[in-house]
Amino acid sequence: MGVDTGRAQHLPSLEAVRIGADEAPRIDGDLSDPAWKKAALISGLTQQYPIEQASPTERTEIRLCYDERNLYVAFRCYDSEPDRINASIMQRDQSVGPDDYVAVLLDPFETGREGFYFRLNANGAKGDGRITELSNRVQMDWDAIWWGDGRKDAEGWTVEFAIPFRSLSFPKESPSWRINFNRWIPRKQERNRWSAAYLSRRFTKLDDAGILTGLSDMKRGLGVDVKPYALGQWNSGTPDKDGSNSEFGGDIFWQITPSLTSTLTFNTDFAEAEVDDRVVNLTRFPLFFPEKRDFFLEGSEHFEFGPYSTSLRAFHSRNIGLSDEREKVPILGGFKVTGRQGPVGIGILGTALDGTSDLVEDENFVTRFTLDAGRFSRFGVFASGGDPRGNGENEVYGIDYSYKNPHFIEEQTLEVNLYELMSEDDGDSGHAFGMEVDYPNDPIQWRIDLRQIDEEFRPGLGFVRRPGTRRGQGRIEKTWYPEEIDWIQKYEFGTSYELTTTLDNEVESMEWEVIEFQLETPIGDEWFLFPQISREVLFENFEISDGVVLAPGDYRFNDLVLGMETSTSRPVSFELSGRLGEFWDGDRWGVEGEVEWRQSKYFGVETGAEFDSIDLPAGEFEVLVGFAGFRVTPTPRFSWNVLAQWDNVSDELGINSRVRWILAPGKDAYFVVNRGYDVLDDRSFRSLGTETIAKLGWTFRF
Repeated sequence: MGVDTGRAQHLPSLEAVRIGADEAPRIDGDLSDPAWKKAALISGLTQQYPIEQASPTERTEIRLCYDERNLYVAFRCYDSEPDRINASIMQRDQSVGPDDYVAVLLDPFETGREGFYFRLNANGAKGDGRITELSNRVQMDWDAIWWGDGRKDAEGWTVEFAIPFRSLSFPKESPSWRINFNRWIPRKQERNRWSAAYLSRRFTKLDDAGILTGLSDMKRGLGVDVKPYALGQWNSGTPDKDGSNSEFGGDIFWQITPSLTSTLTFNTDFAEAEVDDRVVNLTRFPLFFPEKRDFFLEGSEHFEFGPYSTSLRAFHSRNIGLSDEREKVPILGGFKVTGRQGPVGIGILGTALDGTSDLVEDENFVTRFTLDAGRFSRFGVFASGGDPRGNGENEVYGIDYSYKNPHFIEEQTLEVNLYELMSEDDGDSGHAFGMEVDYPNDPIQWRIDLRQIDEEFRPGLGFVRRPGTRRGQGRIEKTWYPEEIDWIQKYEFGTSYELTTTLDNEVESMEWEVIEFQLETPIGDEWFLFPQISREVLFENFEISDGVVLAPGDYRFNDLVLGMETSTSRPVSFELSGRLGEFWDGDRWGVEGEVEWRQSKYFGVETGAEFDSIDLPAGEFEVLVGFAGFRVTPTPRFSWNVLAQWDNVSDELGINSRVRWILAPGKDAYFVVNRGYDVLDDRSFRSLGTETIAKLGWTFRF
């Protein structure tokens, strides 16, 4: 799309230096390679937090160069107290907030809407993700093939990135990209940035990224990746599933252009996907579970439609290959085309599912196209067909419009989203439509969301939490940074209100958080307080727990939530919150806590529990959900994670053991063991079966 010339004069710029392929630096964290002496140099960052536009307390140097296949970035992070550098994480994509780390942000299309995020800490622990139009946070589920490493020394620490152009989408001919750099120093809660180091601007605000010029003649070979896998599986103690079997399958990726990729998948398997968090549902509505499978996560931003919401999704890929009971449904194959052609965004997906005892064989498709109109507007259309969890016919069509102006008032952002969807499900039709207005700025931010979902609206490939409702939601918040109080870094006051009615305008739910108060100390400890007023109207009986039935009626109740989170910059950190007050026509109190101990970069333990005691005239009951896990990471390429989860409603204990060995970027071996147990009344255990999986995946690039 090109750089806004009026805006560009206020942004820093950097011209990339080209090196020969034989001059490429060795990616080992050592910056003595001759290539770094030739590279373009950024000699300093600016403090963004806690004091905007101040000089950093520690100096940073950044170098950048490229050859025909890779973009290379190096950071030299000086530190006056090198023994206090935090480097406790080595596992890929693990939350790295406790550690000193640096990040690179790329927006090759300069749309300000989609970008790439790469980060490293001093151990060389990698993290990567996508930034999309509908989310202001990095979506860390995306994994690319790239190289990175880091090390500590007497002057501080250093890292090196090598990002293949093959792993990115970018315009074939473009005079410039957008780029930004970030450094986090946890013990000081200090964030330093290259471009737009202001409190009011998130690092993920792509419009504020600086300008990178000088890139040309990047090579991508044939643009073909072949990723086969081989899998061995053993089951024991499970009726009708005992025994062993082996499977083969894989994916083929073809970069049609540098900005458009097609994917074919056959005999698709997701054995390595992480397990869901265990939750006990105390509401009368279904729960939303996020997607965790790589095939569907890759390019998922091109299918986003309408609101970024967990209560209404036109397309939720989680439905494909998983039944309502979250049992696996075999995926025979699929195809996908994602990317951009000039101002047009493209998302096309089709899958073929095998039959099961409850479902016949099925084919599903999703198409999503967007058109950028000027710098701030985007129009889109959506269509889907198929019902992977049912045997009927289902089609959905939609249109949407988004307006995102990052300079609405000076440097303040305004975002507006309008959308409408229509579904046809076995002859029944329904609509869903709404609008969002978001002012996500500092120190004042506010948001308004209005939505209506017909009772008959049913997206077979999507997710709807509350059909047959109208909802209005509003929130406003202000942040202060009191320089005169040493022990307070910032505090926030806000309020939010949400009203949900039937289509006949009868109140169904109301929730008012009268005050949302949060306080943060200079080291990063946080305190919060949320008094809440609620109203729930039942039109039919609701069984909230076994044998505990709430009768139809108008229920009004108040409660209070308060708690704290300690800074993760310490080796031991914890979160603790409590809830006390009324609940429906009775009372409720509860506590929730998590503790994490990062013993070293090689070993860590995390445990937590949530307990609620509920006393209603219809009956009393308690809910307890707990988990415990540990990680072993001898190197950034090898990790062993074990997670055990239990709840007192199902009385089932689930244990997931997952080993990942990254032989090289794009070459992964997994060993996964899943075990289940019934917890009996005498607290003994009865095995529900064991599933053991060994899987090897390998990427060949041509």
